[in-house]
Amino acid sequence: MLDKIVHIRSIGRFRNYAACGDVSLRKLTLIYAENGRGKTTLCGILRSLQTGQTEFIAERKTLNDTAPSEVHLRLGGADFRFTNDAWTAVHADILIFDPVFVSENVYSGDYVEHEQKKNLYRVIVGAEGVRLAKQIEELDRQIRDINADLRTKEGALSKHLPPGVALTDYLRWQPVADIAEQVRRKSEELSIWQHTTARSGEIQARHPFAKVILPFLPSDFFAVLAKQLSDIVSDAETKVRQHIAQQQMGLQGESWLSQGLGYVKDDRCPFCGQGVRANDLIKAYRSHFSDAYGSLKQDVAQLAIQVDTAIGERAQSPILQALADNAALVEFWRPFTTVDLPVIPLPDIQRQYATIRNRCLALARRKQDTPTEAVTPDTEFTAAVSQFEVLRTVVASYNAAVDAANLLTQKHKAAASSQGDQAALRNELAQMEARKERFDPEVAGACRAYQTALDSKVTLERSKTATRTLLDRICRDLLKAHEQSINAYLDQFGAGFKITNARHLYTGGAPSSHYQIEINNTPLDLGDVRTTAGTPCFKTSLSSGDRSALALAFFLAMLKQDAGIGRKIVVFDDPFTSLDRFRRTCTQQFIHRLSDSAEQVIVLSHEPLFLKLLFDECPSAEAGVKTLQMSKAGGTTVIGEWDIGVETSPPVGRVPVRRGPERPLGRGVGRGIWGGGSLRRVVPIRRTAMKACGDLGVSAGPFRRGRDRRGWREVPFRPSRGRDGAGKCP
Repeated sequence: MLDKIVHIRSIGRFRNYAACGDVSLRKLTLIYAENGRGKTTLCGILRSLQTGQTEFIAERKTLNDTAPSEVHLRLGGADFRFTNDAWTAVHADILIFDPVFVSENVYSGDYVEHEQKKNLYRVIVGAEGVRLAKQIEELDRQIRDINADLRTKEGALSKHLPPGVALTDYLRWQPVADIAEQVRRKSEELSIWQHTTARSGEIQARHPFAKVILPFLPSDFFAVLAKQLSDIVSDAETKVRQHIAQQQMGLQGESWLSQGLGYVKDDRCPFCGQGVRANDLIKAYRSHFSDAYGSLKQDVAQLAIQVDTAIGERAQSPILQALADNAALVEFWRPFTTVDLPVIPLPDIQRQYATIRNRCLALARRKQDTPTEAVTPDTEFTAAVSQFEVLRTVVASYNAAVDAANLLTQKHKAAASSQGDQAALRNELAQMEARKERFDPEVAGACRAYQTALDSKVTLERSKTATRTLLDRICRDLLKAHEQSINAYLDQFGAGFKITNARHLYTGGAPSSHYQIEINNTPLDLGDVRTTAGTPCFKTSLSSGDRSALALAFFLAMLKQDAGIGRKIVVFDDPFTSLDRFRRTCTQQFIHRLSDSAEQVIVLSHEPLFLKLLFDECPSAEAGVKTLQMSKAGGTTVIGEWDIGVETSPPVGRVPVRRGPERPLGRGVGRGIWGGGSLRRVVPIRRTAMKACGDLGVSAGPFRRGRDRRGWREVPFRPSRGRDGAGKCP
């Protein structure tokens, strides 16, 4: 309980207040103060004490005063001080109904904004609900921060994303072991394709690779070597050769003899005319120079020419030309593709052809020497042929490579006129480069950071969902009970509306209350500044008095639901603002009942007669009620004792008059509400009674001679609630 306001300095109107006299507070404390005397400032001080938020005091610093703000309060025998812009301790068990509560939790002006719905939600759900709601708000704040961080990280990663690849897929990519080599090969391939396209005309005109064709011996070479004639022809050949040798005819002898034999006529010698029919040598000539023999000798004579033609240097020229042309083609295609042709050493080819040619010519000479005998190839010739077969194998491999090269170059020729393959290659290269870049240290680190933030967001969202589930379970029945309690108070106020569909939402992520106003069984949305003009809503459907009644009903319902009300200090600052007489009477009754359950109730008001109603309702007012007044003394507001009976009783037969110059009247430090000095006008008691009843908020009834704590005098009847709900004097 707030025992005493000991000291206030440099806060609002309290320039330098120090408690003086009996100004201790009691269970029910009624404080009267005219407007501008510090009621709102005192509520701000108590709100700062309750929340620990020093801005409630800082924003009310006395202007043009250099002294530091200080407060000294005594609660429950303990001192609470505000010095050096901080409280020595806070006292959370303080509940305040004032314009700040209304504007923060119920409405502000003509609207109920989202922030007020959030604050009201905290008021309704209690300590555990507030803890969960704050936890949700904190989780939501962290999620918003992570979302902002994720957007930043995603923006940094987006420049690395290949077209058509989602970030989630990009994060799941796995490293490729040889990606650098794949990128290199694909880059080369693309470069080749680009170069191929640029030189398409040259490529199309380029002839294919030529195969190497190895020339070989004449097909009848071995047949001529194997030819032989009969023994008679062979003996004749021997005789002819012996004769040529004896006559020393030389190389031209056989030719001379062959021509001379053609001049033998009638078996007579063309030189001497003698008969030659019986001459054996002439017979040998005729046998030697027969047609078969002549044909054989002619074939043998052609062997050397045929060998030279078949495998001589001229026959080898196509080989040399093919190898040279192919080498040039390899160089031409090198920028576009790789052509692998086996190497055939040209000197080896020439050497092997020279060897086999020499062996063949040697055999031909042997055949010429003995044309009638079969000549069998010797071992040297056989060895030369075997080496030539090895060369054939090498050339066969070379020609197979030529076929493969022609297929490859043919594809390049076909692609040289097509752009589609290049586009596909560019896309493949971009994909490969993106995969390579994905695991560069910088990008990989950015991906890990993004994934970590994403995992944190998932964890926070799961925690938020679990907390929301728990809060929903707590609030499901609590909001309904609060709605019923509010409507019960509105019904007692005689309001023509109630609230309905009370629930909590998570607009913007943080929990907030939501409800509708029901009038004539028609629910209306609260609306806001965006509500279309002409739409029925809070602004257009509730009067100022209805809004004040709704705010007070919210506050009273909050107190009713508070299980710890017995330890709470409840403060009211002019709780009847905009209320009519009946609702003022109801408010007085509610506060009276609250004073029995709360630890302490403090009512601040500029209306003394309302405070008088509260004072008179207390059966033991002298012991449980304290009346104080906040007034101006010098340059500061002071708190002093206030005799509520004297200050609220009009003199019998006199009317209230305008106050004159300020001066102390009666007990206490205030002036009272009734003017002093000479009377300006005297009116019948009946008229005075009517005016007094009007100020009290009751209907004017007859005065009677009654007794109060100061003795017998003319007093008005106390108001009671009639059947129609209006206050009146019975």
